[in-house]
Amino acid sequence: MLKRKGLYSVMALLIALSLMVTLAGCGGTENSADDPAKEPVENNQPAEEKVVESAAIIEATAAYLGADPAPAPTISAEEVNEKVVQGGDAGYFLLSIQKPEDYAKGHVKGAINIPYAQIAKAESLAQLPKDKKIVVICYTGHTASYTSMFLNQLGYDSYAMKMGMNGWNEASPGMGAVVPYAGSAGFDVNTEAVEAQAVNEIPEVNTGAQTPEEIIIAATDAYLSAGRGPTVSPQEIDEKVIKGGDDSYFLLSIQKPEDYAKGHVPGAINIPYGAIAKEENLKKLPTDKKIVVICYTGHTASYTSMFLNQLGYESYVLKFGTMGWNDKTEGMGAVKAFTKSPGFETVAN
Repeated sequence: MLKRKGLYSVMALLIALSLMVTLAGCGGTENSADDPAKEPVENNQPAEEKVVESAAIIEATAAYLGADPAPAPTISAEEVNEKVVQGGDAGYFLLSIQKPEDYAKGHVKGAINIPYAQIAKAESLAQLPKDKKIVVICYTGHTASYTSMFLNQLGYDSYAMKMGMNGWNEASPGMGAVVPYAGSAGFDVNTEAVEAQAVNEIPEVNTGAQTPEEIIIAATDAYLSAGRGPTVSPQEIDEKVIKGGDDSYFLLSIQKPEDYAKGHVPGAINIPYGAIAKEENLKKLPTDKKIVVICYTGHTASYTSMFLNQLGYESYVLKFGTMGWNDKTEGMGAVKAFTKSPGFETVAN
């Protein structure tokens, strides 16, 4: 009896030892809910979000274009003369982007000079106030409008002086080598709508900058440093595209739809100016062609072209817009064609 009891005790001891070994083994492979040190290590740090640079440029542009009331892209030479030069309104800041040698020969009184190609440099931006209306003055209004888009994207309150020095005094020596507006070419217009599908990818922007402001500045400086001309002439488009059939060009009219329907450059698709920053519209634009933007006088096309070039498209403006193509077409809408400057006085250094 005792032997049987002893045998039972030995067996019980062996079973207990076996269980202890098993539990110890399990403890080495599984985490204990009571032992935080054995919890799985989790990385609670948020993953660093990659900045989508094209989105930053698009959002800043959409915010400017979508402001209520809609912002005016230009200011007339007459208003600048009356309010600023003659009236001394301190709420305005005049910025000439002429070449320094042309600025020295003749510019609007009171304007400081920052050449167009230098406008995205830190030392240039440091000279500009954010509490005044900045009036940008170039030769014909085109590069001033390019510049104004850039400044408005950054939060400045900027306007291009309509027709630039050409609209102030086309006889000024400050025009340099730039030929004043000589009138419309009188080329044929079309009323047939051209459609484009939203099948293209929006270019990737890779400046390496982090904040929206830094991205816009870097993308603008990269474009300006490339040295491409801002405009193409009506004669070039008529010869190469309309008559020559050169398919390396893509024509984009930003007229109002009702004006586009009354008369536009043949072959141009239509995306209204205020809708250009919408993704579905950008996807209608090819990345492998020269995009020629066409408005009424060249100003809003230049705003648009700066934006497209920042995104990585190759974009140009039809010089003087529909006015330069055919100023008699009903496609001009309510926009009046330029005739002659008021001949305001310029000053020299």
